Formats: sequence, structure tokens, C-alpha cells
Amino acid sequence: SLNILVDSPDVLDLPFGIGERAANQTKNVMSARFDQDNTAELFQPPIIFPKIPARHYFVFGKPFDTENIDHRNAEECTKLYAGVKGELRRGLDDLLVAREKDPYKDTPMRIAVEKVSGKPAPTFDVSELNR
Repeated sequence: SLNILVDSPDVLDLPFGIGERAANQTKNVMSARFDQDNTAELFQPPIIFPKIPARHYFVFGKPFDTENIDHRNAEECTKLYAGVKGELRRGLDDLLVAREKDPYKDTPMRIAVEKVSGKPAPTFDVSELNR
């Protein structure tokens, strides 16, 4: 987990020669595209600061069979895309609700509970998903 203190384009605009120095240093980074030189594609990483790690939430949605999908059939592809998009949205919505209900989403509290109990802090019940 990171906080972005200064975004990439803003780094190049920093005063007192800092932005110019950052641009000069990144000119030595090889371009990711073979048909462009380094001046056409300047990679400047943002200035970041680590923060206390957050709890991460994962869910695996239903699988989609693509074996019989003809990639040239726009109607089949559109239907499959809508199904995948809907399943992804449902999963993300479920995780957002579960995160809000999680009594251990706060890192210091979770670490304290885990140290005292000697076990990982419990997470949401799977039955809370797919509602």
C-alpha cells in the first residue's frame, strides 16, 4: 500500500531544477516501444511513500466457458463480455460491502487481535457474498 505524494507529470514540473534533474535522469531509461526513442516516451515514476498495509479482499467469480465462442461473432462476444462484466461488478460490489462490515479492516486493531490470539483475524463469511 502506497500514498502517491507527487504524480509522475507533476514531478517534471517541480521547481528549483528538481523537475529538470528528474527528466534528465529518466532520459537514460530505455523506451518500452521499439519504434520510439527515449524523448518521445519519458518514464518518470511518481514520488511515493509507503503506508500501513491495508487488508486486501479477494473473491473469485463464476468461470466462463469460452471454448465454443467464435471470436468473429460480435453477438456472442458481446453476450460473453456482458456476462463477465456483470459477474465482475457483482463480485466487486460484494467485496465493498464485506469490507465495510469487517470489524478487523483497521490494521492496528487487526494486528493487536492477531498478536493476542496467535491466530489470523477472522474475515467475512463466504455466505455474505452473492446476495
